[in-house]
Amino acid sequence: METLNVRLTEERGAGGVRRKVRFSSEEIWWAIDGPVDALPAPLVTHDLAAIAMVFRAMWEGRNLHIDGPVSLPLLEGLEELVTCWVLWRSDLYKRITVSASEEVSPSPTLERRDRAVAAFSGGVDGSFTLWRHHRRQAGRRSRSIHCATLIHGLDIPLQKNAAYEVAFSRASETLCSIGVPLVRLATNWRLVGCRSWQMDFGAGLTACLRNWEGSVGSALIGSDEDYAHLVIPWGSNPISFPMLSTPGFEVVYDGAGFTRTEKVAALSNWPEAVSNLRVCWQDVETGKNCGSCEKCIRTKLNFLAAGLSPPEALAEAPNPRQIRRINARNGVQLAYLDDILTYANHRGAQEYWVDPLKAAIKRSRRRMAVRQAGTRLKQALPIRLKQILPKRLKQNLNAAFEARF
Repeated sequence: METLNVRLTEERGAGGVRRKVRFSSEEIWWAIDGPVDALPAPLVTHDLAAIAMVFRAMWEGRNLHIDGPVSLPLLEGLEELVTCWVLWRSDLYKRITVSASEEVSPSPTLERRDRAVAAFSGGVDGSFTLWRHHRRQAGRRSRSIHCATLIHGLDIPLQKNAAYEVAFSRASETLCSIGVPLVRLATNWRLVGCRSWQMDFGAGLTACLRNWEGSVGSALIGSDEDYAHLVIPWGSNPISFPMLSTPGFEVVYDGAGFTRTEKVAALSNWPEAVSNLRVCWQDVETGKNCGSCEKCIRTKLNFLAAGLSPPEALAEAPNPRQIRRINARNGVQLAYLDDILTYANHRGAQEYWVDPLKAAIKRSRRRMAVRQAGTRLKQALPIRLKQILPKRLKQNLNAAFEARF
């Protein structure tokens, strides 16, 4: 099996840190700018490089070698991560080994253990995580927020500078209200290191936050689903993140004890977060919410289920037709809709949106079942039949399923 050799370098200057992972004729880079006391400490290990490249190496079926020091606990965790993801998605990933020119065992310090860096895009999950840790409401797991970072190049494409500036300005206003510095981080990881976004993005996000190794003891990533509605496999999950952790840097899937609607209810006590809420990934042109996509409509329903009016950042409340037309494209979105309905039922809600939501869930569940049946049918077809089945016929069959369900 071929080996993918990777080397990590760093450049430091006034007000910024630049890091690059070079391999073959390509490179992945991270550019970090912010207050000097919030910038990452100098590199100690090259754990960042291993995390950033492991999914691409699995996708290509090439052993991964880091030309530098990598912590032994991370190498052990990556062995388990490879085993896990190959079993979950053997159609995407191949079994590989991960090695380094030097294996080290850095000692964690008690001074950094209580400090954390947090991913923050202005959405519900990240806002809830920052709010509860700021208020020390996470019990013994509460952390002091050293800084948060809004990443340019993941949900907002690198070429959309104006949209990023709008999102950064709104996020800064939110975090200023609780005294947390916001740091800019731009990266081309999604363009170069990612092959399947829905599966790989957790590692890409972890790699971004791993830049602060040596400055903090943990990275806080707001949970997508709560523990009762986990969808596996999915890029962000409480199984993979511990495999990307080390004794000196814990990657935390935070807030999974709460549903998304419960998070929205809690955020009603943080008006700056609600007024600057940004959940939409479809309107990348403006850095704001479009107000009409599946996620925007669904978030409005979170507010309604909690007995709250949707904020101006999401535009007006959804009408019954918009709700009925919600189409959950995957298990994660369907779990979110189920959560809203469950919360509404517990509250005894009888508002105008409940019946349309029930219809949307029923329709989405039926369409997902048809798609899954179609996938199983395709997998069962002989390879030769798959090859000769005309493309137009496949498109017509898919269109027929969509129209019927």
